[in-house]
Amino acid sequence: MTIPSPTGAPIETLREQLDTASHETRLAWMWGLNKRELRALYEMAAGHAVEVGQFHAGPGETLINHGQNSLPLFSRFQKRVALNGPQVQGYNHQSMAWLTGPGHFVVRESPDVQGEVWFDYTGVPEADFTGFPKVVSNDSGVSRLVYSGMIDIMRGVSSDITIGAALKKGKMTGDYFALCRGEQ
Repeated sequence: MTIPSPTGAPIETLREQLDTASHETRLAWMWGLNKRELRALYEMAAGHAVEVGQFHAGPGETLINHGQNSLPLFSRFQKRVALNGPQVQGYNHQSMAWLTGPGHFVVRESPDVQGEVWFDYTGVPEADFTGFPKVVSNDSGVSRLVYSGMIDIMRGVSSDITIGAALKKGKMTGDYFALCRGEQ
């Protein structure tokens, strides 16, 4: 099965094909998206709802969401997310974490647009989570340059694929990324 590009098919076609594809096929499709396609997918997904529950597994479990971003380097990453007590929290697992820090965030419904979800870096999770790096502020060191004041705005594409755009200090950055929910 060949899933078409976001620039060549309506989102309904993409959703149908992504929902019937294997996990490996979804990953390969996502990893092949370039910046123009990621931006187009984000725009197409406006009004297509996603829920906080799509990003985490059961209580105390980690769900790995594989990612592809529009940056020229280090474009593959993971957002690891868990339900820790009453809070859904996560961090960025990527090769430059030794420099940038883990980029902890809280996952919550958007207060601005119904059906969108925020990965909110403006605060930190209330508690550490087993298997995650220790919770640290995003407002110091190199982390401040990367994560401080940032919110990732997530939209739905399919049951396993979501698309996000970065908002930093109230302004869209022009950076986009797709996530593929890991297998459980």
